[in-house]
Amino acid sequence: MRRPFAVPTVVLVALSAVACGGSARPGSASPLCSASYEPRELVESGPLYPPLPAPGKSRGETRTTDVAAIKKVVAAACDLPEPPSDVACTAELGPAFALRFVDTRGQTTDLTAAAYGCQFVEGLDTRRYDARPLWDALAAAGLPAPRR
Repeated sequence: MRRPFAVPTVVLVALSAVACGGSARPGSASPLCSASYEPRELVESGPLYPPLPAPGKSRGETRTTDVAAIKKVVAAACDLPEPPSDVACTAELGPAFALRFVDTRGQTTDLTAAAYGCQFVEGLDTRRYDARPLWDALAAAGLPAPRR
């Protein structure tokens, strides 16, 4: 009696596709990190201190429309690593920066980047950490960034 090989083959192909997806660059599902992303403006607010923001206080904002600089900031954010499951961070508090990216269609993507502890970056499809390359890209663009 012959056993059909179709079912095991389909399962193997499906598992291969899932496994290959795991090697994708972190943040590849975020519109900000897509190869077709076309920036128009970057608005940075900060430094902000917890609680964020304080009621009744205005935040300082810095803007740039330099597309090349924005693309470097986007690349730095999208290339940040995901934290390992056993990451240990200090319990300190400090400043954070809010980044609002606006594309040529008027769509926005908001990120929050902490300049303390593990330097988590929130707002992409997954949490990232160790924002030092992001600070370098912001400083190179002439935007406020924490000193290293």
